[in-house]
Amino acid sequence: MKWNGDFSDLMAVGIGVAGALLKGIKSKLNKMTVLIGCIVAGILTYSATGIIEMYYATLSPKIIILVSFSVGWLTNEITQKMDDFIGDVYAMAIAYIKTFFTKKP
Repeated sequence: MKWNGDFSDLMAVGIGVAGALLKGIKSKLNKMTVLIGCIVAGILTYSATGIIEMYYATLSPKIIILVSFSVGWLTNEITQKMDDFIGDVYAMAIAYIKTFFTKKP
């Protein structure tokens, strides 16, 4: 197996994670949400880079960097919305359970 020393996919992952990190800092999210967003952004960026390189092997690295940053930015946005949704569902479930147990016969 010959290794050609091409780090473009890892560089794209780093840029995607940086995009997610910048979005998290800009939105003033808590540390755990930013960390989860960065991990998910790294995975999705690696997948997106693989798909891009599969169909467009001669694509400019600048376009790959732009796509990677955009994927990271959007991933953090999606993670934030899911965190808000899960928090709202949890609050509604707790409120329902409290009212269920406090009903008087």
